[in-house]
Amino acid sequence: MITPSAQASINLPKGSWQVCSESTANPNYCVESVLLISQTGVKAPLTWSTSGAGLKSANNLAVAGKVLPGSWSTSSWGSVGLADSGYGGIFIDVKAANEFVPWVFVDVQPAISNGGNVALAANPTSPNYPISLAQEVTISITLRVGEIQTGVTFGVGVDVSVDTKQQAAFSTMTIEGNPVMVPSAKSSKDCVGNLGVATALIRQFQSVIVPKNDPLGFDVAGTSGKLYVGSNGICKLSTPIWKAETKHFVYSASAPRLAPDGTTVNKGFYRAIIPVADAKVLWGLTNPNDAAKALVVSLITSEGGTKVATSTIAVLNGNIIIDVSNFDFPDPALDIALNPNYSSTSAQAPNSQDNQTPDASASTQPVVNTQKPTAAKPKTITIICLKGKLTKKLTGVKPICPKGYTRKK
Repeated sequence: MITPSAQASINLPKGSWQVCSESTANPNYCVESVLLISQTGVKAPLTWSTSGAGLKSANNLAVAGKVLPGSWSTSSWGSVGLADSGYGGIFIDVKAANEFVPWVFVDVQPAISNGGNVALAANPTSPNYPISLAQEVTISITLRVGEIQTGVTFGVGVDVSVDTKQQAAFSTMTIEGNPVMVPSAKSSKDCVGNLGVATALIRQFQSVIVPKNDPLGFDVAGTSGKLYVGSNGICKLSTPIWKAETKHFVYSASAPRLAPDGTTVNKGFYRAIIPVADAKVLWGLTNPNDAAKALVVSLITSEGGTKVATSTIAVLNGNIIIDVSNFDFPDPALDIALNPNYSSTSAQAPNSQDNQTPDASASTQPVVNTQKPTAAKPKTITIICLKGKLTKKLTGVKPICPKGYTRKK
């Protein structure tokens, strides 16, 4: 267990955060701005309104669901490709993930007008669920996050980036990315075993911000706090686990195995965005271009788990980007470890104990890759390691089964 930060606990506002203004009750914790970006690069800054006037109303794609406090929208909604989206604005619901931890949950919800008010743009056949957000439109949200020093961000979305800046009285954080299709579950029980059926498939965009400067945060000494892990599984969402002794980085999220039709198997993905400076701290990786041969990326599944999965490792804009996709739900876990056959004589991994609970900090100078970013393709082989009912698939130059596992013949 990593020793919790000795700093004072962070106190988040109660309920959904307000929009930043002079009258905001807590101006250090609020939604500062929202921006949409089209596929062609058209940028549309959104404005906040508590009125539904001017918003798209109920239509053949959406009906009015629960009442919302307001929405972010623009008169040029169609300029970013949303004219036929079924919704006319978005509500950014930002609040404490729960009453027990100082994690910040960010959820983007589609909105329409309902008699002058703002309502959730709900699915006509399942009004308890929102309609899907447009996949092709990038959402950029800037928050004031008070005294939070980010440890890690995880969530639901693709092509996500996070950026933090320190102001005089507070920090700001910008989360940018695109929605992704998510198998929704009625209960967490549906995310266990091979019989769980999703209630709906909804394209969503959500993030969870976890601080490092709180006893219930996430902290691996020496890392930058800009680490991001994403998936399209929303059951059992939690922070990654860093196992310092074995240099294993593990993250898991789950979803029902089957689509609403009860037959189609839901496919999943993981994406880890690791600053190259953090990779140096975690694995002693001083040359980011060595990532493909230095790191072993695998999926840990239960018996009868994923049959086919692809993985790529690339370096882009000072980050090592690891993508694993096309695996079967419900429960594969992403495992990133140092290849035992890779040697580096500089920079050692942090000397700390396993981080098994929600618990990354002063950054070192990032090494920027100036070459054209491409997924490295070394000559690799894949082996299957067994330990009881656990199956672990390892891909690398010379992969070796972890201690306690035996190689499948």
